[in-house]
Amino acid sequence: MIPPHPDPYIRAIHLFNAEHYREALLAFEERWHAERSDFLRGLINLANAMNQLRLGLVAGPRRNLTVARALLSAYEPQHEGLDIVRIRAYIAELQALISDESPLDTPHGVPWAQVPRLHLSIPPSPAPDQ
Repeated sequence: MIPPHPDPYIRAIHLFNAEHYREALLAFEERWHAERSDFLRGLINLANAMNQLRLGLVAGPRRNLTVARALLSAYEPQHEGLDIVRIRAYIAELQALISDESPLDTPHGVPWAQVPRLHLSIPPSPAPDQ
């Protein structure tokens, strides 16, 4: 069960880690509507790519991963509690997995069991004022 959280960003991370990528995308978008940052656009594209990979698609994830990796580059090494270097390395790993040259890339997509998973760290809560 995904713990409820009022912050859509934290909720999105929980959903992403539970592999509820479509719902994570929507939660990241909820925060993006308030902030319009490239950081959130990168995470939205990553969640969308993961959702599409699970559905057996390849062309969409290729585009989304390329966009996500580019957008997140400006936020290295860390941003809002996330290790952006690690996330971009994971994206590069996925891009290699679904490249035109990959033996796993079939007309039916990459087998979901072959797709590595990424666990996003939950940013620590700010300490209450004392």
